[in-house]
Parts: sequence; structure tokens; C-alpha cells
Amino acid sequence: METIAAISTPNAPGGIAMIRISGPDAVQIAAKVFRPANGQDITRMHGYTCAYGSISDGETLLDDAVLTVFRAPHSFTGEDTAEITCHGGIYVTKRILQLVFAAGAMPAGAGEFTKRAFLNGKLSLTQAEAVMDVIRAEGEFALRQATLARDGRLGKEMRALTDRLVGTLAALSYWMDDAEECPPELDPDTLQRNLSQIREQMFSLSAHYQNGRILREGIRTVLLGLPNAGKSSVMNWLCGSERSIVTEIPGTTRDVVREYVKIDDFTLILSDTAGIRETGNQIEAIGISQAKREAEQADLIFYVVDASVGLSDYDRELLEQLSDRAVAVLWNKTDLPAVPAPELPFPVIQCAAPSERSTEKIFAALNRLFSEIRFAGVPSVLNERQNQLILRAISYIDRAADGLKQGIPLDLLYTDLELAAKQLQEIEGEHIADETVEAVFSQFCVGK
Repeated sequence: METIAAISTPNAPGGIAMIRISGPDAVQIAAKVFRPANGQDITRMHGYTCAYGSISDGETLLDDAVLTVFRAPHSFTGEDTAEITCHGGIYVTKRILQLVFAAGAMPAGAGEFTKRAFLNGKLSLTQAEAVMDVIRAEGEFALRQATLARDGRLGKEMRALTDRLVGTLAALSYWMDDAEECPPELDPDTLQRNLSQIREQMFSLSAHYQNGRILREGIRTVLLGLPNAGKSSVMNWLCGSERSIVTEIPGTTRDVVREYVKIDDFTLILSDTAGIRETGNQIEAIGISQAKREAEQADLIFYVVDASVGLSDYDRELLEQLSDRAVAVLWNKTDLPAVPAPELPFPVIQCAAPSERSTEKIFAALNRLFSEIRFAGVPSVLNERQNQLILRAISYIDRAADGLKQGIPLDLLYTDLELAAKQLQEIEGEHIADETVEAVFSQFCVGK
């Protein structure tokens, strides 16, 4: 296997930068570019040891540096690894990487260090995927979920489910071979109960994924309401900048304006939309149609009401249509003579956008609306690959359970249960196609 190298720190100026070299010749290549201050033989360094020295290109000193050596299999990749830590200038870091390439290393591909860790048995596939989720985490929920998976909690859940299925398959195989009596675990009621429990656990994992996606990737949030309710002012308040055009002319906003907004631990993918009303203007009608589509796909709707006007019959009609959705009513323009906010089945937030400064009331409403799906200390499926495999496994379990109810011979259940087990094993990286492995790690950054 080739020895690879890449810069593993961001491509930006910083205090330090790190170049990672991994493979059978990692230490020998490092010895060609790094000069230890004490003159020691780098190739004889033990794992988990460091040396201070310098990097030179011929007679030209490039930088002071620290070399850290890890010996196989006790490294992140499971291979001999050398890491050069230097000052974090972009130019000097790239010059040192060029020297490493000239000394015999090959450029690492996207996610290649983590892929080697997976191939060398240092990480399961869910742990490897969690590494990237740790890097991408933008909030406490996302970080905790990724950490649980990286520490193997998700894999443990997968293995427990797989073991239950494999145990059932073993009993079926034993019975089909030469057993005179059916094992007790294959009693139809016992088997049906076992399959139901396995399905329930898998369904729970999938449900956690669907809920967790909202907090990991961002809450798709739409500003909805009548023209001149102040949606664009609310948009500018939450964004902290003039993101939307604000005028007194109804129908000013026609295109959907979208922005990411961070409120404490929540990330909102916030969309400002056209005011909802009956109109004969063809262009405005298109904007209203877009607003309705955005609302249909949203995780959360901020329904904005002009507090100086109050709740109209049309507002009530629209809110009634949203009764089964996550909605918070923004009782806006409270800096004007305002109508008292009525009792509504949604959180009501009084505000005066865009002069409002605090977002504490917004945060409190988000906490209330999404309290049930916030982090509960249980591992969650982290991506669509994992979720689709679980859903496939559920479909095979359902087919086996339906067959059992219809009284089909037990030996005909074997194929469906075997296929269900294989889906769960693939989540952890067993029986997985090379193309899938490449697809997973191609989403990583170079250097990780």
C-alpha cells in the first residue's frame, strides 16, 4: 500500500498546521525532510514520541517543527504514521507538503486516512462516518449524537439487533437440518413477539434520525403571514442584517429569500416569503404559490401578525390550516399601538422587528416546540445511507412477520430474515460493496 500525505488542518492562516503522513514508509519519508535538533535517528523513534527540529529545502530553512511518530497498529489509520506540526502559514505548510511528496509520499484522497482506519479494523463504518459528523457539528445536539456514534454506541445497537436476527436464523437452520422438534424460540407466538421487538427498535432508530436531522442540519423555517405583517423586518432582525427589502408597499417580497440563522443551539434555515393574499398580479401570485410550497415542506412556521391590526379572519383561517404543524405566532409591531394578543394553541411571541434585540423568546419557543426531539442520551442514525438500510431491514422483517401470520412454513422465513440481517451488517461495514465504501469516504475532506 502506498504511503500518503496531506495537510490535516484548515487551509487558512493559523497558529499551527499539521501534515499527516501514513503508510509503510511514513517514518522514512519524514526522516528525509525533518532534521531533529538532537541529531537522533528518526527511523528508530518509538510510537507516541515527539522530536523537535526543523524543515529545510536544501540549505534553505523553511520552519521549526515538531515530529510525532505513531507505530502500527497503534495509530489512527492502523499504519505507521508521522505528523509534522509547523507554523500555520499557508505558503510554508504547502512548501513542506511538496517536500514530503518529493520524498516519496502520494497525495491523500478525500477521507483516505479515515478509510484506511476502517479498512484496517480501527473503526467500524458508523464510527468512521461519525468522524465527519463531529467535524460538521454546529451545535450541542449534533456533536453529542456524532460522539455517541464515534464511541461505538450506535454500532453496539446495530450489533445487538443483528445478533438477535442471527440467533433466530441459527435456530431455523438447526431445525431445517435435522431437528426432530422445533426449538422453543421458533414457536410462532414467541417468534412473532421477537420480530415485533426487533422491528420496534429499528423503527425507533429511524424515527430518531428523522427528528435528529432537524437539529443536526437545521430547522427549515418559513416566515408566513399577510402582506405588511413585517415578515421581512423579522427576517432582518433574526439575521442581524438587511437581508430582505422592507417597504410599506404590500407585496414587496415576491421571491423566497433564504438565510441560515443561529439561535443558541438551534440552526434555522430561514425563508422569507411573499405575503399571503388574493391577488390579480400574476408575478405576485407566483410568489404566493412559492410561499405555500415552502410552508408545506417546512419543519417550523413563524406566522407573523401585525399587532397594530390584530388577527384577521383570513389569519385565523390560515392558522387553522396549520393546526397540526409546528407553528409559533410572532405578534409583531408591538412598538405601535397594539391589539392584545389572543389565546392561541401556538406559542405567541411579542416583538417589534427589526428594532428587537433579544432572541430569548424565540429560543424559548424553539425549546417548547422541539423539546421531545432534543438529545435524550440515545444513539441516533446519522445519515441517509444508514437510515435506508434500516428501512429495508424493516421491510424484510414486516414481510417475514406477515408470512408468519398467514401460516407459511417456517423455512420460507429464512431468506427474509437473512436479508434483514445483512442490511444491519452493512450499516457497520460488513458485506459492503467497494463502491459504497468509496462513496462514503468521498464526502470527507482531504486530510481526514
